[in-house]
Amino acid sequence: MNEKIKQMNTYFENQIALCKQKEKDLLEDDRADEASFQKIRANVYDIFRTILSVAQNAGHDNSETVKYFFLEKTEQIPSNWKAAYEAAKQHDDVQKMLIEKIKLDTIYEIRDKFLNCWEKTE
Repeated sequence: MNEKIKQMNTYFENQIALCKQKEKDLLEDDRADEASFQKIRANVYDIFRTILSVAQNAGHDNSETVKYFFLEKTEQIPSNWKAAYEAAKQHDDVQKMLIEKIKLDTIYEIRDKFLNCWEKTE
């Protein structure tokens, strides 16, 4: 299991660094709105890096328990984002819809990476 955790932590660190670099580049190009989207993505990666750490550190030394805990959180947390997206859609708030879509797309990517990592190293 330690190899799985290590792979996921490396993934999170790389994605966060990439988002921060893109954010910096976009700010230098006076593209503040797009830069803020990269910051949002980095925050989602950071949230789920923390969740993985909590799963591991909370005595969940069983690979299946960590997997279940993490996947459960990838459903629970985005449920609010889905609701916010739908509310924004009803109010034609394109900016808010885009923000929620970025968060949802990021969590779907994280979930896919997690499942891929967990299955490959089992």
